[in-house]
Amino acid sequence: MNQLRQSVLQTDKPEKLAVFHIEAFGMPVFSTEPAARSGLSKSGITLLRRIAASALLLLSFHVARANPAATAAEKAGWQAEWERTLAGAKKEGAVYLWGDAEITHADIIAPFAKEFPFIKPILVTGKSGDLTVRLLSERRAGKYLADVYSGTMSGAAFYEFYRSGVFNPIKPTFILPEVASESGWLGSKHYYVTAENYMILYEGNVAGTSIYYNTQSVKPDDFSSYWDLLAPKWKGKIGMFERAGSSFPSLTAVYYNPQLGPDYIKRLVGEMNVTVSRDRRQATDWLGTGRFALCIGCGDVERASRDGMPVGELERRHLKEAGNNITLNGNSALGLVSKATHPHAAAVFINWFLSRRGQMVWQEVMNAKVGEPSNSMRIDIPKDKVLPAARRDDGEKYQVTGFLDPVPPTKLIEELLAKRGAK
Repeated sequence: MNQLRQSVLQTDKPEKLAVFHIEAFGMPVFSTEPAARSGLSKSGITLLRRIAASALLLLSFHVARANPAATAAEKAGWQAEWERTLAGAKKEGAVYLWGDAEITHADIIAPFAKEFPFIKPILVTGKSGDLTVRLLSERRAGKYLADVYSGTMSGAAFYEFYRSGVFNPIKPTFILPEVASESGWLGSKHYYVTAENYMILYEGNVAGTSIYYNTQSVKPDDFSSYWDLLAPKWKGKIGMFERAGSSFPSLTAVYYNPQLGPDYIKRLVGEMNVTVSRDRRQATDWLGTGRFALCIGCGDVERASRDGMPVGELERRHLKEAGNNITLNGNSALGLVSKATHPHAAAVFINWFLSRRGQMVWQEVMNAKVGEPSNSMRIDIPKDKVLPAARRDDGEKYQVTGFLDPVPPTKLIEELLAKRGAK
């Protein structure tokens, strides 16, 4: 035993001695039978166990020192690509960001610019319907002045915009592990507008009913179904807000709902003497002042309610056909514009924006500063500052619906309004 101890202490490669005895005694699990054949006592076996464990630890250090390239290779994948992207972004020096407040608000841009001071954000802000028309017009003129676009994905105008080939797949730009991994997202999945991965849905508000009411003249408990809006007492008391470039996106889901469908829209628009407003503020003001008791698709109702106007949205529990859906209507997505002038800088912004840090900034600014209920599709960030209208319930299952062609419902509504002389 002393001879064994001495040989271990004197050798300069104890791992080899340990491996020899491991093989001799049938390691990795010692048994008393081979140990007995070896002539070692129980104390000798115990010592050998300790020697083997120590030797294996030394061996692991030896292997790590001998193969630094293997360890570096594991890190080199995304880090090397990220460093190349940053280097390219430094040469480009700027990034064009097109969208509404979701990517152009000063309090969203400021932390990005602080983290990447070598990239100058050039902002083009506006509503989706206006921006899509402008962007396409500039591209037809040979001006490629957009790198990243964000906006809602509803209405006929967006559908035409999307089909024009204005986007490149965004998924290949995901470099940072927390962005490329889907584990931190709702349902452990990235959701895209279509299978081609052109735009990623980063906002996940559960679809509301888009039926707003004057709280002084309407009792929510009087409703249990969308069909209740067709009651004679509401005739002539319903307004509808038509969004520029999007028409009536809130009715697209209604059109494709098997419990409602085209027949419901025909009766609503054709029989209820609805009044259409194309002015966002006007439509909500009409609702708040009592000119209309109900409004379909009105905008900024949450803000108007906080300002003291007697307005609210019928909750899903009051309309049985409303499901637990997260739809493209009203939620924002992020896209990489094709022929981007600053592709590397665009990739840097995309990775920052979709990271935990970026989504925390976006979510807080939209709810606290913009006053727009907004809930990120990331589930690994705090949700305490999300306004009630956008909150998701823990443990609840939600269905994320894909792109619904807005052309058929838009065409139907336009025809019905024209027939009434309301267009």
